[in-house]
Amino acid sequence: MRPLRCAAVTLWAALLIGTAASAAPKRVAYALILANNTGLEPKQAPLRYADDDGARYYELLSSRTKETVLLSVLDAETQALHPGLAARTRPPTRKVLKEALGQLNARMAEDRQRGDDPVLYFVFTGHGKRGPAGEGMVSLLDGPFTRTDLYSQVIAPSSAAFIHLIVDACDSYFFVNSRGALPVAPAQAQAVQGLLATRELGRYPHVGAVLSTTREQESHEWSAIRSGVFSHQVLSALAGAADVNADGRVEYSELRAFVAAANQGVEDVRGRLEVSIQPPAQDRSAALVDLGDRARLGFLLLPTGLEGRLWIEDSRGRRVAEFNKERERSVVLGLPPGYGYFLRALGREASFKFDRPGAVVDAASLSWQDNSVASRGAVDDAFRDKLFSVPFGPRFYAGYMASLGQTPVAPEQGPDLTP
Repeated sequence: MRPLRCAAVTLWAALLIGTAASAAPKRVAYALILANNTGLEPKQAPLRYADDDGARYYELLSSRTKETVLLSVLDAETQALHPGLAARTRPPTRKVLKEALGQLNARMAEDRQRGDDPVLYFVFTGHGKRGPAGEGMVSLLDGPFTRTDLYSQVIAPSSAAFIHLIVDACDSYFFVNSRGALPVAPAQAQAVQGLLATRELGRYPHVGAVLSTTREQESHEWSAIRSGVFSHQVLSALAGAADVNADGRVEYSELRAFVAAANQGVEDVRGRLEVSIQPPAQDRSAALVDLGDRARLGFLLLPTGLEGRLWIEDSRGRRVAEFNKERERSVVLGLPPGYGYFLRALGREASFKFDRPGAVVDAASLSWQDNSVASRGAVDDAFRDKLFSVPFGPRFYAGYMASLGQTPVAPEQGPDLTP
């Protein structure tokens, strides 16, 4: 690694960590994660990896938040991969959810009194469906949690300055949004319209939504990564892979473009995701994550010159991030320290680890060798060969935002990392 590059990388990381450590706290984040493998109907087969996704969200967000709560029943395999995590979880029931929301709202109210801006991540992975009247709902252990419940129990009473909703479930769009009115008699129309008005994001400009579907649609799991496909893409993006302008922040537009690139090559309509990603109307450039918020991460720098489909696996065999990198783009990933990692590409790999929180590893200094781990069984071709087949970076992002007619993020703000 050249000295000038090393100095630039060290300075970049030091600025991020120093800002988080020395500046008066302005943004205080909390996370409430619900992950439930079981459904409410006999015809709904249990999911295999909703609990795994919940554990991954917990690892990603607990390194960046003041408090993270996981409501899940982890199966034996997930508990083996995450020793000690089961002792920190509670079951995903309505009663426990209500208690957790009350505790977090009390903490966020105290933050506001101190002049801070509390932020809440509300994450759900599991089964979802539309009810007979068209209202979306997700499955908790003891019953459905409906869109009405979401707005009346989570959004309306929240003390958060911003709420980020992330939902990976079948028909997730209808858990947050409605299409059309409920079927009621004309005499009830006015009352129903008033009720519906309280259950729309337009009434809550501080809320953004990241949803795995845009219509009545299934969400997919992929055994090769022990994860839901959508959650895997979101987690990869929030690790830093979607940060197209190298400012350490991942905004909604960057996440949306990243997911679009990841799925563009999938030709099988059964595996193609049609997602809904909507930023808070109050601040459309609000960051879902900011690598500078916390120093409890290690940083992997992927410099210009490195290109193609890449993924990161930890020493447990968990694929924690995946992306297809444009050659001219530099990427910084924030990953939890404490594990050994492998940077992998087709046919080759390089190992690395972080010796402490805040450590920076430059991928240009790693030693590559032939893969030592074989494929773990058959994987659907639509996912194995086509997901992440399109490079993501400034060129894709600029074209994608132009196609939507929307304002892109600010130009690249990080240091010049070219050799």
